[in-house]
Amino acid sequence: MKRVLTLVLLSASLFGFGQEEKTNEVYLRNSAATITSIKYSTNSIKELETIDWKDVKSIFEYNEEDEIITMSFAIDLKESKNKFKSEITVSGESKHIDSLIVRSKKIVKAMMNLSRKYENK
Repeated sequence: MKRVLTLVLLSASLFGFGQEEKTNEVYLRNSAATITSIKYSTNSIKELETIDWKDVKSIFEYNEEDEIITMSFAIDLKESKNKFKSEITVSGESKHIDSLIVRSKKIVKAMMNLSRKYENK
């Protein structure tokens, strides 16, 4: 009986004092990461045609309005006879994301038209 009582008291004290103490540390629960640049590299023109511009815009939705963002688009046609490579970069403030996307669309379209001349068929 002494052993059982000693074992129960020992177990109760271990469970009671063995718990973690609550700390006064504060954790950021709703913090979001900001993305300041993306790079889209490909080796075919068809992949450039499938860029979803709504997704590109949503990548930067949590950025501050005055934060500088950069979007780069690259194509590397290793299989072409001249081994054509091209890359463009567009940057500006997050609050102007719509105009940056319009500019990117125009430049990517021009890059695709230029690349078609060098693509192997």
